[in-house]
Amino acid sequence: MIYQKDEIDHIRLQIQELFKISSKLEKTFPDRKFTLDGHLIGSIGEVLAAYYYDLLLLPSSAEKHDATAPDGRKVQVKATQGTKSIALTSEPDYLIVSWIDDNTGDVREVYNGPGAIVWNACGKW
Repeated sequence: MIYQKDEIDHIRLQIQELFKISSKLEKTFPDRKFTLDGHLIGSIGEVLAAYYYDLLLLPSSAEKHDATAPDGRKVQVKATQGTKSIALTSEPDYLIVSWIDDNTGDVREVYNGPGAIVWNACGKW
């Protein structure tokens, strides 16, 4: 699917709203975490990567890779709002990692390169 610029511009505002809701819930229920993670952050990262890197997304929950690059490379896309790590369960051919700022909704590229480099540096989980 090809995404339009106005859709991508709007997602930033939606991300900001999601983080505001998460923060309000944590203030209301201080003994619980309401982090935005899992499929939600992952899907946001995949959509943004597809737009910015001209990727063709594979079906949701495809094994090992999330997209195909214009040159045919298989790409694993990871997005995080954390500051320490991402999880990999297998070695991707190519890896793009993005960080989403939970205050502004801005997205920054953290890594864009061969999956083997990161896989070989991974610790056991």
